[in-house]
Amino acid sequence: MRYLEGTPEEIAEFLRLTGTAADSGNVETAAEETADVLVSSTNMDEMEVSIFINDRGRTDEGKARVKQYLDRLRGVEIVTGRSTRTKDGQTDYLMVRDDGVRRYGAVAYVKPANCGLTLRLTREDVADLATDFIQFRDVKEGHKYVVNCPLISDEAVEWAVQLTHRALGKVRGTK
Repeated sequence: MRYLEGTPEEIAEFLRLTGTAADSGNVETAAEETADVLVSSTNMDEMEVSIFINDRGRTDEGKARVKQYLDRLRGVEIVTGRSTRTKDGQTDYLMVRDDGVRRYGAVAYVKPANCGLTLRLTREDVADLATDFIQFRDVKEGHKYVVNCPLISDEAVEWAVQLTHRALGKVRGTK
């Protein structure tokens, strides 16, 4: 038996990011294809986040950038999912969520292993911004997580923080 906890969009994104289900767009089908995943909604404390980043990050520079990014965020929860495929039972990414009333899932997914950051933003949400740090994912129309901002430099981290605040404003209705 498998259990997935979260909003349908969050579960579908989790499954897509972990490669555990085809990108069918159907949450029920994706969940049925997943045999070993349990998503937790427990907020991590600073020490747990630090340990997670140190365990998953590949380079000291990358770990520092992920920590720098997360340290700059306010009004968020940092959580991870659990998986039976890893030694410690956690997924390979952290989810950044609004710490207020949650009407949506994560606003960002950050992967310490490659300093990847995927945000709950569309092309339209960032149409007024011009930077090479914003990258677009090749996803189906209507997908909510279209923007990537790899944490490859201090300037990229600045953009990532700005984009995360934009995504938070969007889910809070204060855009």
